[in-house]
Amino acid sequence: MSQLRLGLAGAGRFGQLHAAVLSALPNVTLAAIADPCTERCHHVADRHQVARRYGSTQELFDDADLDAFVLVTPDEQHGAQGLAAVATGKPVFIEKPLASSSQQAMALQKAAAASDSLLQTGLLLRYELQHALLQEELAAGHFGELVSIRVKRNLSAAWFSAVADRAHTVYESLIHDLDLLLWLSGSRATRVMAMERRFGTHQSPEGCYALIELASGCVAMAETSWFVPPQAPANVMTETWAGTIDAELAVVGTQQTAQLRLLDSPLTIWGQDHQRHPDAQLWPLHQGHIHGALERELADFTNAARTGIPSRTASLDQAIEGLQLAEAIVEATRTGQAVAMPRMVADPQS
Repeated sequence: MSQLRLGLAGAGRFGQLHAAVLSALPNVTLAAIADPCTERCHHVADRHQVARRYGSTQELFDDADLDAFVLVTPDEQHGAQGLAAVATGKPVFIEKPLASSSQQAMALQKAAAASDSLLQTGLLLRYELQHALLQEELAAGHFGELVSIRVKRNLSAAWFSAVADRAHTVYESLIHDLDLLLWLSGSRATRVMAMERRFGTHQSPEGCYALIELASGCVAMAETSWFVPPQAPANVMTETWAGTIDAELAVVGTQQTAQLRLLDSPLTIWGQDHQRHPDAQLWPLHQGHIHGALERELADFTNAARTGIPSRTASLDQAIEGLQLAEAIVEATRTGQAVAMPRMVADPQS
């Protein structure tokens, strides 16, 4: 397939970044966009000269002229929309999380296999070069035996209201780091203990903290919260989004250790109102184009869609295990007890 005609579902904040990447990728045509907000759909379609515009994802999936789909819709819609998308038998990319539960995700995996639809999900940090270099070091055994991994993701307090009653904070923010734990360690999780902090009556807690035992013996610590004040250095700056992701990763092995901080950047700009650390890793905008990890991730999917060969980077199995791990953390915070992890079923696409 020389030119991939692609349909995008979701023209919100993150969907607009996907549209910018997809419209600039070689051998890809962003041919259709679907969003229930007509004004937003037309705005994004006009910007990228997309002729076909739909008010529902089903209309998008019914477009026989499209070769593949990218879903960047609200998290709670991924399960049902994903099933409708893979039923077409065409390649489908679903942003994180793959579904609202591991059961939904496994149903998606099974449906994709039955319809011969190539299914891939968003695992963005696997495509960020510093994380990828660290994973190569670990996979080569240069760290010796892994002792511990610690991940932290503290986000702007101003963002919390948008997600507080939509999804548990583990699924909204920590899901990235749970995938990192599984990917970097190369080991499955076996047992989870967790606590949370709540300062209101929202569906989601403002803070969540987990201690995770891995089958290899490595101990992982994961934390996330929504308390970065507006005075903090901004490292996420787009046309529709501004704030801070204060993320840290620390790996301890018997032979090497490593630390990675997403907040820090060699480029610092002191403005009249705030200090900025412009993102050069995740989705930096340069000369009108989105680059970084998001560009590499979508290029990986579109290449898989054209060739029919599943990605070697994005593991559907580990995406589902990440959801199981998130569920175990939520259950551990609810009961105050340690939760044992279930064993995974082999991925038919791996």
